[in-house]
Amino acid sequence: MGPDCVGKSEDKVYNTRVGSLVDILVDETKNVKKENYNDYSYVHSYPNRDAGSVIGGATCDRQLWKLDCWSCLVTAKNKLKDNCGHTHDARMELADCSIWYKMIN
Repeated sequence: MGPDCVGKSEDKVYNTRVGSLVDILVDETKNVKKENYNDYSYVHSYPNRDAGSVIGGATCDRQLWKLDCWSCLVTAKNKLKDNCGHTHDARMELADCSIWYKMIN
């Protein structure tokens, strides 16, 4: 099962494979929820969110998607548009992925 991605505001998450701190705020006033399906952990986000800022302000979120440990990032529900103009989904699948990830609202 993936890491628990729902936490307090200003939680810092250590990405063990990339070796960097991902400092992402979680707005607890929004309905961020984690759901477990068998061995899978999902974090549901919100539509119209810039995926580039979601993953820590990268110029383009594909920079992180190309990492080996980012292969578990999948598309699913609410569409997001990243800084490169590509449309993605808001659901992140964290199964079998050692990246620890916080969604930002």
